[in-house]
Amino acid sequence: MLKVLMTGSRGFVGSATRKLFEEKEIEVIGYDLLDGKDIRDFDQLEEVIKLEKPDRILHLAAIARFAEADKNPVLAFETNAQGTLNVSKVASKYHIPIVCASTGSVYMPIEQTPPITEEFLARGNSVYGCSKLVGEQYAREFKNPWIILRYAHLYGKEKRMHGLIGGFLDRINRGRAPILMGGRQSNDFCYILDIAEANYLAVTASWDKWNNVFNIGTGEELTAEEAGKIVCETFNYHGDIEKHEARTVDPLKFVYDISKARTMLGFNPRYNFHDGLNHMKTEIENDKNSTQSKSSKMEN
Repeated sequence: MLKVLMTGSRGFVGSATRKLFEEKEIEVIGYDLLDGKDIRDFDQLEEVIKLEKPDRILHLAAIARFAEADKNPVLAFETNAQGTLNVSKVASKYHIPIVCASTGSVYMPIEQTPPITEEFLARGNSVYGCSKLVGEQYAREFKNPWIILRYAHLYGKEKRMHGLIGGFLDRINRGRAPILMGGRQSNDFCYILDIAEANYLAVTASWDKWNNVFNIGTGEELTAEEAGKIVCETFNYHGDIEKHEARTVDPLKFVYDISKARTMLGFNPRYNFHDGLNHMKTEIENDKNSTQSKSSKMEN
């Protein structure tokens, strides 16, 4: 049985990936700040590595929001860059291949014409994007197998309160008009279950696939306005939408070329935007029904 140490195991991506790994009979060693496990603490990380002796490391832990990184750039650098350096050092020391989660934000500002390939210039134009890019560079410095996965825009039922989809649903659920930032800018929206599958494919990849960067998305381009309308239709909202100025960190056009991941990892996303939202809606409804059922049993 493959044994994987997963940093950020209780986060949005980690929770979905852990569930898939367990279904695939991969043993997961959780390493999460919520459990007092901090990637900024090299000695603590090394002790766990020595004790558990994992076959792979899947590094997901990060400060993963623009606003959070902007609010505390030092914490973003310590976590996304220095933390990744710690993970990479210990992985190299104990000869453990490492898969690092990164982001399409490293491609900002996009000056070439999308769809974005892995050959596009990566430099970052935000605290978040730059800190993740530095982390990537640290991972690549060691003579140790590595794979870097640059995720597109992620969505799923656990990513609430922020992002276009989470932001829309949060306001709809509170009886308020959703807010559309800009509208013309486009994105590549990737469902969380496809992200979990990409993580699985990377961790189990044959050795000739390592030491590569892969774009992980769908190749489906939607403007923010189009995506917002589909969210409203899927969740039966027929009210107004407030329109604000676009964020300066958002590119005008963002869509991935995922042919490298398709060819080398066998990554074929199962969910287009409509399918992903419908699956997400079903998951949310199942959670509500489960909560109501438990509440009813307690009352009885």
